[in-house]
Amino acid sequence: MTPPTSSNNKIKSVHHDLPAYISFYNRANFPVDIVWIDYRGDYARYWQRLQPGEYHNLDTYVTHPWIAWNSDTLENARINNSKVFYPEPYNGGNQRTIVYIDRPMQSLLDICLQTVRLLVDTDKIEELEIPLYLIERLKKRRNVIVKDVLRRRR
Repeated sequence: MTPPTSSNNKIKSVHHDLPAYISFYNRANFPVDIVWIDYRGDYARYWQRLQPGEYHNLDTYVTHPWIAWNSDTLENARINNSKVFYPEPYNGGNQRTIVYIDRPMQSLLDICLQTVRLLVDTDKIEELEIPLYLIERLKKRRNVIVKDVLRRRR
């Protein structure tokens, strides 16, 4: 599962009436980017490379959708077991809502393709001695149009 380009995205933020205070916690075994889908349906990255085991506090609104993806492969992560996360309204307490980011369920083939993409340069894929079908799948890389909004982590 991969994030669509923002131009094809129909999900977008609606208004900013009801506040929500959340804490994204990365339970995946890879760094993730946290991305807000703005009022036009464009991607706005609010945090880059949130490391495994780290959290990021964020003030947002109930109708603001959020997604996360693997910082290295752009493969979707799951937020509270969903591709797209919508915050719950603030309930008046003094604690943030904890939101879990996890690795999605994937086939062994998809996990292997991700690993090969990380290890082999795009221009070297055709040199691999593997079936043509796998070469074609490996060559499919996507570009995601995203603007950086707040913080960048290295």
